[in-house]
Amino acid sequence: MEKMLKVKVFVDRMSQPSRAVLIFYKVNGIEFDEIKVEISKRQQLSPKFTAINPFRKLPTIVDGRFKLFESHAILIYLASAFPSITDHWL
Repeated sequence: MEKMLKVKVFVDRMSQPSRAVLIFYKVNGIEFDEIKVEISKRQQLSPKFTAINPFRKLPTIVDGRFKLFESHAILIYLASAFPSITDHWL
């Protein structure tokens, strides 16, 4: 049996959009791996992060080979992708 990979969530907790995405994950019981990217240290400008998100913005998620950035798009994706999430989030 193949193990499901957790969604990687790149965030800086000082960022309100990042906090909104983290809260959504936690409230809905979605497992994820939080990867901290410190905006104050300009880590979002690193070549490693730019390869993940060419816009260099947070939050960003990586779900397998699928990458998504922009908090509203991430929240819509999560509300649609996980059947356990109730429709009122949409």
